[in-house]
Amino acid sequence: MKTDRRISAWLGIGVLLAGLLPLVLYLFLPENLFPAEPPSAFRSTGLFEQWLVAVTAFGIKPAYVLISLATILWLWRQRSPDLVALRWGLIAFWLGENACSVDYLMLQGNSDLWEYLHNFGMTVCFSFVTYALLEGLDRRLIKYSAAKDRCAALSLCRACIKYTDAPCGLRRVFAMLIPATMIMTVMLLNADINPSAYDTRIMGVNVHYTELLSDQLFELRYCPAVALMLLAAAWLVLLFKREEPVPLAKILFAAALGPLGFGFMRLFLYGAYHDNLILFVVWEEIIELIFTFAVLFVLLVFRHTLLARETPASVAQSGNPEAVT
Repeated sequence: MKTDRRISAWLGIGVLLAGLLPLVLYLFLPENLFPAEPPSAFRSTGLFEQWLVAVTAFGIKPAYVLISLATILWLWRQRSPDLVALRWGLIAFWLGENACSVDYLMLQGNSDLWEYLHNFGMTVCFSFVTYALLEGLDRRLIKYSAAKDRCAALSLCRACIKYTDAPCGLRRVFAMLIPATMIMTVMLLNADINPSAYDTRIMGVNVHYTELLSDQLFELRYCPAVALMLLAAAWLVLLFKREEPVPLAKILFAAALGPLGFGFMRLFLYGAYHDNLILFVVWEEIIELIFTFAVLFVLLVFRHTLLARETPASVAQSGNPEAVT
């Protein structure tokens, strides 16, 4: 378990360094290397969309910020790896969304720094939640990592690596899935950088909407590049690490899906609402509300199992003796 902690520590340091790098690049690289920001124009906004903005800003956003905070507090004492990862993902989400609030309430959405902190929080959240999902499916349903439990895929594989010298079907599928996901990163790298900005009036107040150049550089260039490196590392670990390659490969794979998933979400929303940034913002906020509510709903439905206090016997059976204090 000391090895697992050491790996987690190094990955945490890597996350922090990866998070600082875009700020350094954006602050110090010459501005003429990047396309110019588009000039702002005035666009009128209908009454319905103005009310959408008001409901989103004063209803939807506070609701999911409170839901995420309540869920974090509910999970605070949980020690199961999947729930710990979920808690850290929600913490990153909560911090990122509060950075977004600072940007819009105090800086009119024009701060590269605060908007980047928002995006970085979302990316880290995606990674942790992906790992929580993978770990939860493994520990609670598939039972791949549990040495004494029957793997759920045994009926498909016929022979299991746990009992005989046979190739593992799940590991082979995982080895195929990683390079397939690597190919998907090229879609983001090939997307055009096309910032948009305009001014409008919402409830009698002048509001500036923009998809910052720094946002698109992060979403369409940096995120897929980081994801590609993490996926390559996961694939090499799975192919060449002799002892227990799956746990580390799973961590790297989940870390890669964070920036990749965030990049694809932004690519879809911006592609659909390039000419109407109000709907771009509104639908992103709605998606975040659905996400936080879904997490809380699943925990409520399965609370008697997911949030049950683990006994030493059950922890030893799951192969994680450090999960109990």
